[in-house]
Amino acid sequence: MEQIDFVQRVDAYTQAAADDPARFDRHVLGMTLLAGLWIWGGLLLGLALLAWSVLSYVYQGFYGLQIFGFFAGMALLISVLRLTRSDWVVPEGIAVPAAECPRLFEALERVRQKLRGPRISHLVITEDYGLRIAQQMRLGGLLPARYHLLLGLPLAMAIDRPRLVAMIAQEYSHLRRHQGWLQAAVYRARRRLQSLHERLADARQMTRLGWANERFMRWYLPRWWAASFVVARQDETVADRMAARWVSKPLMGEALSEVAVRGRWFREQFWTMHWLRARELASPMGPFSLMAGVMNHRMDVNWVYQGWKQEYHAPASYQDTFPSLRERLRGLDVPPGLTPMSSSNCLAWLGKRSERWIELLDQRWCVRHGHDWLAYRKILSASAARVAALMPREPYLDADQLVELGWQLQSTALQHHDAPLPIYQRALELEPGNARALAACASLHMGMDWEAQLQYLAQAFAQLPAMGAAWCRLAMGVLDVLEDEDFDEASVRQLRSDWREREALARTQLQALHDERLALGSLLGARACTALPHPLWASELASLQIHLQHCPRLRRAWLLARPLRSMPDAYALVLVLDRPGVHYQDNKRLELQWRGYLERELLLCKLMPLWITHVDALGPTGLRQLAAMPWGLVHDRAEQPAGARSGAGT
Repeated sequence: MEQIDFVQRVDAYTQAAADDPARFDRHVLGMTLLAGLWIWGGLLLGLALLAWSVLSYVYQGFYGLQIFGFFAGMALLISVLRLTRSDWVVPEGIAVPAAECPRLFEALERVRQKLRGPRISHLVITEDYGLRIAQQMRLGGLLPARYHLLLGLPLAMAIDRPRLVAMIAQEYSHLRRHQGWLQAAVYRARRRLQSLHERLADARQMTRLGWANERFMRWYLPRWWAASFVVARQDETVADRMAARWVSKPLMGEALSEVAVRGRWFREQFWTMHWLRARELASPMGPFSLMAGVMNHRMDVNWVYQGWKQEYHAPASYQDTFPSLRERLRGLDVPPGLTPMSSSNCLAWLGKRSERWIELLDQRWCVRHGHDWLAYRKILSASAARVAALMPREPYLDADQLVELGWQLQSTALQHHDAPLPIYQRALELEPGNARALAACASLHMGMDWEAQLQYLAQAFAQLPAMGAAWCRLAMGVLDVLEDEDFDEASVRQLRSDWREREALARTQLQALHDERLALGSLLGARACTALPHPLWASELASLQIHLQHCPRLRRAWLLARPLRSMPDAYALVLVLDRPGVHYQDNKRLELQWRGYLERELLLCKLMPLWITHVDALGPTGLRQLAAMPWGLVHDRAEQPAGARSGAGT
């Protein structure tokens, strides 16, 4: 629900920035100054109350009002200090001293001198595919900040040295103090306040700030976070241009394009390939030891071209501040086009002990993902058994069984991503209104002609309105490709107009869903999943239960079908998790991880929205509702045999 509010505010601020940039900048500056006035005003008021109570006691003797002033001042100071306390966390990764990789620090120094930025004091090698500079504030900004370069090992393995230098220069440009200082300052402030924003997303943390601070932050923080998102995205474009002045526009464009393409390959190809090793390996295997060779030599040319087209036409995400690749290349005035991928990497810059860093990251990855590896190994085994049972009877399967066969082949990568398409089409021939087959066909977009894909998407939008926003995103991506490939302009314009009407309707429906969930909760009228028009397959339920069994610190879980009052005959799939004693942010990270698992492995998640919530967020009313729904309980660790509990971990 918070994400929907955030997206709406970002869209509104984006429109305001486009209509009147100067007014929007004044608005952002005013909001930033308001936060400073609130914090310093509270601090000074607290100190004044303390000073008055102490001085009046010294010079006038004791009277009752002094007690009120003393405790009010202390409460105000504690509240402000809680609000402004440092949330700095040492970055996860391997800290590498400058003596270990002198050539990399020499390159950093050249970039620093050229861009007149601060000195990098620490280098941390991380598991992420990315690069960023983290700013560590000291004593609330009274001491000079320290800057940490967080270099993702996969990125160092993916691109060559000139392109890595270009990406470092782009990141350094966010630390500028002169040109575009407001955008850069807001960008840095947003980076510093990321942990504060995550901490205050927990209602329990918010209530500890005191009555006045809680009310102010509930009003202020969502608005400033959305406005700063728009400013930070603008600053990315400015940083691109500033870095291009030093490394050249063509090199900057090549670096941005290759980082985007390899990032897609890393997400879609490498991790699929790595996790499929669970079929043969009972123990988890670290991914980094073989990543360098795979990154540089195992990229199919046709896939690279298709991946670049998808990245170029993909819209900007609301999950991070990076503009779309198309917007970034246009901002640099670089013509779009796929350039050769890097033939070397930057591992040599990490020094002679780079193999040791790879080994350490492999060990940490195996410890962190051991539970997931065991769960996925079981899922792959069950899926292979189900395919082996269905495949010999393929000519005699009904529509639903055909879709299950195709989905098992697709979701566990037993065949190429588009190979199940004929199976889905045959299911639609047998049963034209089969929602599962329609959703599966509409989701496949590579290797299909655009006319058939748009037809499937239009049918899915009409038949599965609860997922209308997803169908609109896919359709707009298809139309972007058609527009660049010189299809009939009038036809594309008419199709885009039709899909914009559908998109407006989908936004209205999404807002209605948001309002309904906010007003009525996630459990009102919930039913067993067997009541769905398209209930879970036994294979889907088995995959879900395997994940539940291997989820650390999970006590119970419920899976429910919630009727949507704003959409007749539509449902939401509700997963409720009970993890007592787990921090709010850990639950949010698990929620994102589980959403990825379930949307990949459960075809049902393409038919209806998936709501994941936690028992702590439901409150006493939600607990009473769950107590009345024993039929929705799909996992109870207390009822698991001892061997299963020990295998699942604690």
